[in-house]
Amino acid sequence: MLIREEIKKQRESPEGLMSYKTGKRREQKMADILQEMEKNGLIRDFQPTGDLSFQDVVEGIDFFVVYVDDKSYRFIPLSVTGERWMEKHRNRHPEIPVIDIAESDTTASVKNKIMEAIKNKGS
Repeated sequence: MLIREEIKKQRESPEGLMSYKTGKRREQKMADILQEMEKNGLIRDFQPTGDLSFQDVVEGIDFFVVYVDDKSYRFIPLSVTGERWMEKHRNRHPEIPVIDIAESDTTASVKNKIMEAIKNKGS
């Protein structure tokens, strides 16, 4: 896939590598918080899409979350990015909820963002 090769090439530059590492830290923070939410029963399950997967590169999805309420099971796609990239993600994939995570965000603030995205996606 040509897009994957372009992304890999961008990561070779110092700026690209730094951006990639920042994104990986955001995704890891998100995965850790989703795991805690699953353990505490706030979500049923979650699955990361994988680096450079079709869902990641083409559809803009970083995680699928399984949420169960009193009415149904819902599979919610989520994208993770920084505040600076929010508008770009929303324009490119308007149907995918985007969670912006800053280095300074607390676990509680990220949980709130996730739950807000889940509730909004279901309405």
